Amino acid sequence: MKQFFSLVAVALLGSAAWGQTMVTLTVDMTNEMVSADGVHVAGNFQGWDPGATPMTDNMDGTWSYSFSSDTAATYQYKFINGNAWGSDESIPGACAYDGNRQIMVDGAMGDVMSTVCYNSCAACGMTTVRFRVDMSNEDVSPFGVHVAGSFQGWDPAGTELMDPDGDMVYESIQHFDAADMTEVEFKFINGNTWADPNELIDGACGNESGNRVLMLDSENILLAADATGGAYCFNSCSACVAPLVVTFTADMSVVSSVSPEGVHLAGSFQGWDPAGTPLMDNGDGTWSVSLEVPPGTHEFKFINSNAWDGNEENMEGSGCNNGGNRIATFDDMNNTYTACFNTCPGESCTPDPDPANITFRVNMAEQELTSDQAVFVWGGFTGWQGGAIEMTDSDGDGVWEHTENISGGANVDYKYSIGHPNDEGVVEESGVFVMDGDTTNWTLAGCGVDNGFGGFNRRHVRSGMDEVLDVVCFNTCSDCEGSDAFVQDLTQALMLFPNPAEGRVVVAGLSGAALVSVVDAQGRAARVWDNLVLNGQNELSLEGLRAGFYHVVVEQEGARGVQRLVIK
Repeated sequence: MKQFFSLVAVALLGSAAWGQTMVTLTVDMTNEMVSADGVHVAGNFQGWDPGATPMTDNMDGTWSYSFSSDTAATYQYKFINGNAWGSDESIPGACAYDGNRQIMVDGAMGDVMSTVCYNSCAACGMTTVRFRVDMSNEDVSPFGVHVAGSFQGWDPAGTELMDPDGDMVYESIQHFDAADMTEVEFKFINGNTWADPNELIDGACGNESGNRVLMLDSENILLAADATGGAYCFNSCSACVAPLVVTFTADMSVVSSVSPEGVHLAGSFQGWDPAGTPLMDNGDGTWSVSLEVPPGTHEFKFINSNAWDGNEENMEGSGCNNGGNRIATFDDMNNTYTACFNTCPGESCTPDPDPANITFRVNMAEQELTSDQAVFVWGGFTGWQGGAIEMTDSDGDGVWEHTENISGGANVDYKYSIGHPNDEGVVEESGVFVMDGDTTNWTLAGCGVDNGFGGFNRRHVRSGMDEVLDVVCFNTCSDCEGSDAFVQDLTQALMLFPNPAEGRVVVAGLSGAALVSVVDAQGRAARVWDNLVLNGQNELSLEGLRAGFYHVVVEQEGARGVQRLVIK
């Protein structure tokens, strides 16, 4: 496509009636001690002779030289404070082309003029930023690549970047008065509207709004991702890296049967699409796929199906597991990954247990259910929230039950909820509760695992035989009789803002004396306020706490509430 437009442009230029274009080059020498030999300009329009082209003193600190051009051309040049090489200026990277200045003449835009400060990119006192973005990993929009930011009114179509040399690095040199500015916010757009793909930066080069931030610590800035001067990759805080071809192989001989939909791979490198990456049957019980993956660390899992229907892996293993997902680092020396389904690489393959009935039971005696509320169970075997199953309490004893035939891996992760979880039901979201007077969680108490998102899932390990699970109290690991359960659940009344929080958080919605704790993901109390008098809106300091997932636990006599908190 680029070649087509170039040929069209050449044809049009060739048929145009060219007139002469006057090119005027002006340099401001106000900040320099001008040589007794005067100021000269040298360039490809005069054979790069440093002493052949003296400039005219305009008597205002500026010096000029004009020449005519009768054809479309790109001229490179530089100014010399004197008349010999060694006295020439050093062009900043923000505007240098092969170490020189550059000006383009197309014959259609009239006379061309350029005024710059000696040794700088723009007029004296102006700031220059060379915006650059590497689009080599993107399909570039037919409407081009643009930059929008605080320096130009956030106009998504106002500042187009160009790629004249076809290296997929698009750039634009912008000059502006930054007298009252210490930084600029901006983002690149693959197109020319806010509806087109635009960056959402999460990293050292961005802010909480997802915009890039550039400190204006110089008058001439070349936007670079690293010390080598490479451009930022689109939507990244680093330079682009060439993708690797990684071969993934799953040994499916351990499963009772392979799904009619086949085996699939889903991961962070393909948008977690359960149907997007099918594996091929190798005919020996293994299934493989080779695909391009960016170098680095990725999470993924194999799926014995093509949907999140409970037939995806839910495995544990030293060194390869993160919240039920596989995790691996790929580079030139590590570009193959082979493992048994639900098992880490190098570990012996363990066949799945036989399909069997599992009876789930939860005691709701300490929860206040209305007559129209029901209890649901859901997890990997239901495709999580979307397939939640309603339980029953046929004898009215407060214990709700459901029996489900479950196949696949041994690990069964699940939760209970009051009401359907997709209908704003009350979910066992936190997995944090009080046992024997201490705050704990499902993982520490032995009935669950960290879900990788700051919360916990219940977990049962199947034996392959029909099993009836022990009765547990809602949101705890034991039955209500043996727990330090509270009479009243304050969770719905308890509010936190802002959330995510940074430095402070406001606890709202409750009043009276309380024990307030900030509990980390391991169930440890990171901050405690004993006998804090709640007045409906209390500000708590989070200074010194590391970024991550926490829970705020509020305990009052006969009542308790828990809400998840994210600290930035």
